[in-house]
Amino acid sequence: MAAQVTGFRPSSFLEAQTSRLRELSDGKKALAAISGGVDSTISALLARQALGERVIPVLIDTGFMREDEPEKVRDKLASPPLELKIRIVRSAGRFLKAVADEPLAEEKRKKFRETFYQVLKEEADKFGCEYLVQGTIAPDWIETQGGIKTQHNVLEQVGIDPHTRYGFKIMEPLSELYKDQVRSLAKHLAVPNEFSQRQPFPGPGLLVRCIGEVRKPKLDVLKRVTSIVEDRLGAVGSNQYFAAIIENKFANEPLPKALRKVAAEALDLPEEEVRAEAFMDRVTGVKGDERSYGRLASIDLRPETREAFGWLHDKLNVLQSS
Repeated sequence: MAAQVTGFRPSSFLEAQTSRLRELSDGKKALAAISGGVDSTISALLARQALGERVIPVLIDTGFMREDEPEKVRDKLASPPLELKIRIVRSAGRFLKAVADEPLAEEKRKKFRETFYQVLKEEADKFGCEYLVQGTIAPDWIETQGGIKTQHNVLEQVGIDPHTRYGFKIMEPLSELYKDQVRSLAKHLAVPNEFSQRQPFPGPGLLVRCIGEVRKPKLDVLKRVTSIVEDRLGAVGSNQYFAAIIENKFANEPLPKALRKVAAEALDLPEEEVRAEAFMDRVTGVKGDERSYGRLASIDLRPETREAFGWLHDKLNVLQSS
């Protein structure tokens, strides 16, 4: 079910979608998939408003969330003003096994998606739910259909019939909205800023920030580093920030000669002060409107150069856009 939005007004949208969810469910029960992000939170609140006790919110602990995040999300959602009680489904080992030995980002996303919906199928069967409510928004299916990257919460839009494959039908009340509209809904519903304004976090979580093969020790390091990065950079109001982890192995292949020159010019440094290499593992990026998949460049400065030129934050921003 897709929401039809023209001339967006939160109150009108909420009224229309509540009515549609109530009509569509036809007295049946629904499982609501929660991640702690604004999209899934608003979808679950809409479902509760429409279905009342017939909606069962669950959070799948995939093992790829941040440190203690499942418990934090559960406790905060259960508190006033939302008072949304959710169940945590512990499935970390299952997800890690599903993506083990897979270095390719797109394949990891697809394996995550299949495991995610199999777990939800089991929960839906357990509680007799015929519907799944999820927080898919427009950019999710646009990016997936466009081949930029597979979003785990996109099924019908890419030809996957959830009822045939998993035994439930999908409710997506926000599927025609964009993030700013969802945040407008959150404000209208008095959702706390820690949910409505938090930096977007991908559904597969740290899985997609663990470059190459995923192993438990590697994932544990990424979780600790993510906590540090978000604590430090969140405090200074940075626009977007996250940690990623990659094997410290470099490809034995020549880089384009222009890369070192571009890096030096962007950093306003002599070319001999800059060293450029490419990591072995490949990463996903966007070039124009299409997905690109290639080597990640490492730009290294000698210690004495870093000391002489100080904090290069602004110059690194220039380099990023070069």
